[in-house]
Amino acid sequence: MNTIIRGLPISHSAVNIGVLEAPDEIGRCAKLTDAELERRYHVALNDVKSKEKHISFEDKKKTPPMVKFIVGGGLLYYLWHKIKGVFKK
Repeated sequence: MNTIIRGLPISHSAVNIGVLEAPDEIGRCAKLTDAELERRYHVALNDVKSKEKHISFEDKKKTPPMVKFIVGGGLLYYLWHKIKGVFKK
């Protein structure tokens, strides 16, 4: 297929991705005892829990000081108008 982009012809040739061949034989899974499976499960679970202890929401997300300043300023402005309205009555 030929296309023209900005006056330059570009040819797209078929892509050769190779041939997929099935394996001659499928390897057997090692049969593990229930105790070995339980031990591997607990090792994996302990790894996950130890990594979770070091990551918290506050570590990942911190509010920038400028956002705190703008929100605080807006809150003070709103309260100032409320207080002025109370004293005018």
